[in-house]
Amino acid sequence: MSWRLLPLFALLLLPPATRAAGDAPLDRATLRGLKGIGVVIDVLDPELEKLGVTRDALITRLLARLQGSRIRIDPGATEFAGLRITAVRGNRGPFALSMAFGLYQPVLVSRDPDLRTSTQTWEVETVLMADPKVLAAACAETADELADRFAAAYRSVNPE
Repeated sequence: MSWRLLPLFALLLLPPATRAAGDAPLDRATLRGLKGIGVVIDVLDPELEKLGVTRDALITRLLARLQGSRIRIDPGATEFAGLRITAVRGNRGPFALSMAFGLYQPVLVSRDPDLRTSTQTWEVETVLMADPKVLAAACAETADELADRFAAAYRSVNPE
């Protein structure tokens, strides 16, 4: 096993209490009342982009998937969903990817109401391994799955 894969596996072994947000009932409750969201994608590893995993392709896919699930997209909204992809690869082997999709919202610090920030209040994550030949397709399918999980969480607290 490559030493580069060790941090990924260590992250997976962390107990849930040490992670910021998840898909538990309290996390889902933070989605209640959302009127619209922006969608962003973190900067991608240039090696992924060379293999066809592009921000443009992923954002187009996420927007279509969310709109198809009747989630209103509002680029001007203060709340936004973000996709983060972390990749590691040993010498010429498959890629190990962590793909996380989370919702970020403005929050007030209770001890100082003038202090405003944005934090992640809901998140799902998946880990996959993919050969470079199928990497773009694997990322696209996983992005669909993460968007669907967000839509299900959103619908669970925002019934029509």
